[in-house]
Parts: sequence; C-alpha cells; structure tokens
Amino acid sequence: MIQNTLAVIVGLIMGLFTLIVSVIAFIEETARRVLASLGVPHQIQTALLALLLLLLVITAFRLFGKLFGILIALVLLALLLHAIFVPEIQTVAL
Repeated sequence: MIQNTLAVIVGLIMGLFTLIVSVIAFIEETARRVLASLGVPHQIQTALLALLLLLLVITAFRLFGKLFGILIALVLLALLLHAIFVPEIQTVAL
C-alpha cells in the first residue's frame, strides 16, 4: 500500500517535471524560430537563448522550489551545451 502511494506520488512529480520541461522546450523552440525568422545570426541567437535560459532557470527556482529548480537547471544546462557544441544539421540539396 505504501509502495503504491509512493509510486503514485513519484509518478505525479515526474509528470509535473515532464510538463515543465516540455513548456520550457516549447518556449525555447518558439524563441529560436522567431529569432531565425527575424534574420538573427546563429551566434547571436545562442547568446540570446542563453539569457532566456538564465531567466527560465531563475523562474524555475522561484516557482517550483529548489528540487524542481535544480532538476530543471540541469536539463536546461544540457540543452544549452547541446545548442553551443552541436552544430546545426545541414542538408545537401540534390
């Protein structure tokens, strides 16, 4: 019984975490598309998205407490490192 309750609580926490990360990823992707449509160069996009990342991390700490904030900060840090060190995939027109 206690294990089931714990599993439900952990499931709810993971569901909430997944929802939060999905919203943050949506915000990041929307911001990236807007910047690209405005013709902002990729390096400037990365810098602006890093500032957005900082704002989202601060917001996560304030809204979701330290536990969620730390988890979200780690995920966003991974997204930032991915954006900085993994080049965009270029397709070749045939």
